Amino acid sequence: MLSLPCIQIEVLNQTREEMTLVDGDALCQLVLDWVHRQSDENASLEHLFEKTHLLYLALDNSLQDCIELPSGEVSDSDIVQDYKKLSKRQTQINLKNRRKSQLQPAKPRVLIYSRDISDQNLTENLDLDWSLIANTKVQDHTFLALVSLAGALATLSVMLRLNRPTTPSPTNTPGETAPGSRLPSEEKPDLYCVLPNMSYVKCAAGCANLNDNLLVCGGYDRGECLKSVESYSPDGNIWATLAPMKEARGRFDIAVSGGKVYAVGGSNGTTELTTVEMYDPLTKKWTRTSSLPLARSNAGVCDLDAKIYCIGGWNGQVGIKQCDLFDPLTNGWSSVAPLLTGRYQAGVCSFNGKVYAVGGCDSWNCLNSVEMYDPTTDTWCYTKSMITPRRGCGLAVFKGKMYAVGGSDGTHSLTSTEIYDSESQTWTPGPSMTTPRANVGVAVIGNKLYAVGGFSGKTFLNSIEYLDEFTDEWTTFIPKQDFSYQLSLPNGSDRTSKSDASSVASCSDSGSVSE
Repeated sequence: MLSLPCIQIEVLNQTREEMTLVDGDALCQLVLDWVHRQSDENASLEHLFEKTHLLYLALDNSLQDCIELPSGEVSDSDIVQDYKKLSKRQTQINLKNRRKSQLQPAKPRVLIYSRDISDQNLTENLDLDWSLIANTKVQDHTFLALVSLAGALATLSVMLRLNRPTTPSPTNTPGETAPGSRLPSEEKPDLYCVLPNMSYVKCAAGCANLNDNLLVCGGYDRGECLKSVESYSPDGNIWATLAPMKEARGRFDIAVSGGKVYAVGGSNGTTELTTVEMYDPLTKKWTRTSSLPLARSNAGVCDLDAKIYCIGGWNGQVGIKQCDLFDPLTNGWSSVAPLLTGRYQAGVCSFNGKVYAVGGCDSWNCLNSVEMYDPTTDTWCYTKSMITPRRGCGLAVFKGKMYAVGGSDGTHSLTSTEIYDSESQTWTPGPSMTTPRANVGVAVIGNKLYAVGGFSGKTFLNSIEYLDEFTDEWTTFIPKQDFSYQLSLPNGSDRTSKSDASSVASCSDSGSVSE
């Protein structure tokens, strides 16, 4: 093992307690993720073996090179400044491909994975060419990992370093601390837990907010359309299985109206569907309701004024213009004005009393055009087009604006997002997701915009991530501030980090919190 090529990594920490609580599996996996990202930007990994890399934990809970940390920030200490000078002498920085820097947060954090995360969450999508095989703690704050890098064995040497401020606070004399304040090395770290994955990989599933839980219905996996229904509780960070739909359906969408869920059309894997079914959370049962006038898959579905709209779709031959309206009071469908452009796999949602159909595909072309429907005049009109053509994107209203999330540009699955401001009638680039997702589901729960499943361009996904309202970054980690965590240390003893709750909790194998 010692004869294998080795990448040397140092990771900055803001507090001693943060260094003590670090889990070797989580740390080494984050380092491996960083190495993998470097391979996406460079054809060869040889340059990574040439020097020691100093990394910091960014706001999106990924590791980033300290060379990208802006000067003048709190974390830009003497250690970082010396590293920047050395790096500039050794290598030429590629500014073209450099991602936007995520500044070090004011408070330290500890990322906690479940002990069996590799078995539970990564089995479906395990990439053996990029995998963490084993790791061990060789001394205090130093870990050695055996990894596969692009199919070749290598080692990672990972050392934790305490990042002390360059200068003391200007309001205090050296050696003094303001009353009631703490030195950075004494500050308590925030604890983060990984978001648990869904039970199965799936794309083109129906997603919605049902009673402040994330509801995911059906979808398409590697080989078939699904009946299964799952619900994610953000409060408990756990998935629950609900009653399955009566019919397997993928390439469809759902909408919630009057506290009930409507699953509209789609495909059963063989043919396009006219069927519609409704889920009542009180009875916990699905029942059939009035069928669509026309069978279709890949239609957009949304709720507006207590009515369900079904927009466009695929009839098995072409993207269609037909649009229909379901009234739960009459239990009947009626046609409304058709789209100006036939489209399927469009993102659809209601916004400011209108229905928007964004992107999609006609028969051959991936679209960036956007149409808006006014129910008072029963007319569609074109509005400002997106920057990027997208089919299979998610569309949702978040923080008073409309977000188009992921999708495919016809060639690649996308991580990018766009934000529509109705006042200025402009689209602007938004923060990129951590994973490319085409045929992605989206829903807003509280102050988070969730992206669910999809197809990465290489594999079907069972993962979820969310856009954090405060950091404006996508992440797969959730802060746990209301529990205590009992962490297993290498010597077999337990360490409890106390917070507001008196009970002791830990991350279970599913990534949920158990007491």
